[in-house]
Amino acid sequence: MNLPSDIANQALDAIGSDVVIGDLEEGTREAQVLLRAYGQCLRQLLRAAHWDFARKQVPLTLLADASGQSPNAGNQVIYPWLYEYAYPVDCMKARFVPANWPGLSPPIPPGNYAIGSAPIMTGLGSNPLAGQRIRPARFLVATDSNYAPPAGGVDWEVQGVSPQGRTVICSNVQYASLIYTALILYPSVWDVIFRAALVAYLASEVALAIWAKKDRKFGLEMRGQQIQIAKQKITEARVVDGNEGWYSSDIRVDWMDFRRAGGFADWGGRGFGGPGVLGYGWDRCGFADGSAY
Repeated sequence: MNLPSDIANQALDAIGSDVVIGDLEEGTREAQVLLRAYGQCLRQLLRAAHWDFARKQVPLTLLADASGQSPNAGNQVIYPWLYEYAYPVDCMKARFVPANWPGLSPPIPPGNYAIGSAPIMTGLGSNPLAGQRIRPARFLVATDSNYAPPAGGVDWEVQGVSPQGRTVICSNVQYASLIYTALILYPSVWDVIFRAALVAYLASEVALAIWAKKDRKFGLEMRGQQIQIAKQKITEARVVDGNEGWYSSDIRVDWMDFRRAGGFADWGGRGFGGPGVLGYGWDRCGFADGSAY
């Protein structure tokens, strides 16, 4: 009961259909309708809340260093940032970039340059970030045409890559990592609220198409019911996120950060300084009746 076809059949059950499919790609009309909606519903729902099961943290791959000190990276970086990183291919929603403070030694991601080769003291293998609170640094998601893939090397299925350029993350954090909502394809990893929300969301998207030739009025009724169920589940997820997460109600003010910088986090510097955002929240989820939640 943990296959995409199981989710699709639950959606069919929810709208009162007696059809059962064996696979989303089997070619029947119902399967075709579900296949067209399944991927988009999954991705949009992942962006609708900070789902705990989809939280992922990875070191970013360096594309460009404005200082020119990275031998395997370019030096053209979107102004006024210092570093430019590749957008993770499985990232559905960037949450935030942790700040790496001076004196700390975060792990060096593959492809990034390392300064020096021999330690000058012992004990450098310990993790100085252990037990520390994660603080966000400013970053920005953008598109840069300087680092487009070679002609003919574009796969339409790879997120963030095109002949016109690629999606990048600009940051003033060296050796940056990203905390984001990842594309989790396997239902065995989902929590129960997400699964129920996806079933209702998918059902609302296909209800009219499934019932259009048999009973259009009934299809519209089922769509409305499933939209309300999906909205309720999304509300539950956002409440759980607020209760389980570790957040601060402090609102940072740029000019106060600048005034209190003391020569470290200047307006274009590391840490909290610079343009961009400290993090992205969840998105509103759009529904087939034109509403958003």
